[in-house]
Amino acid sequence: MIEYTVIRLSEIEGQEIIDGGPSGLFPFVPLMKHPVGIDSEGWLRHCVDATNALPVDESIKVDFLGRLMILSGLEYDPTLINRILSQEGLMDAIMRESSFAQYIMKQGIERGERDRAIADIIEVLEIRFDLPETDPLSARIAAIEDLQRLKQLLRAAVQVPSLEAFEQALDA
Repeated sequence: MIEYTVIRLSEIEGQEIIDGGPSGLFPFVPLMKHPVGIDSEGWLRHCVDATNALPVDESIKVDFLGRLMILSGLEYDPTLINRILSQEGLMDAIMRESSFAQYIMKQGIERGERDRAIADIIEVLEIRFDLPETDPLSARIAAIEDLQRLKQLLRAAVQVPSLEAFEQALDA
């Protein structure tokens, strides 16, 4: 049997981590207990400043800040996070240099391409074959994850002579 201990970040004194804890924990510090007398916005700003001041390689620092930005979204308003990082001149560096932020952006772009391809296929089928929006074929197309497959189906939707021929291409 595997046993583990739950660590509640909200019960850990964040300032203790900033003062000398492992730097790898800095992205989590905004989720930790902040000192008395500092409001949430002030605490987030303090965490960003402390992370930015870490004596580590710039690429590591930018990754820490990117992770801090993502994790802070669990507790803070995204507008506040963006405002603080932008005011500190860090948002551009995070988006440009953080491997984590680049991964998230790549995933978002791929998701957008997939969603666009699905919408295009369904629109072509609606225009060419009067496919109703509620047709189960739309749900089958929307369930496809592979972007290359969707691109093939878009070509098929434009070229096939009938909806039945498209369904055959879909089943192939």
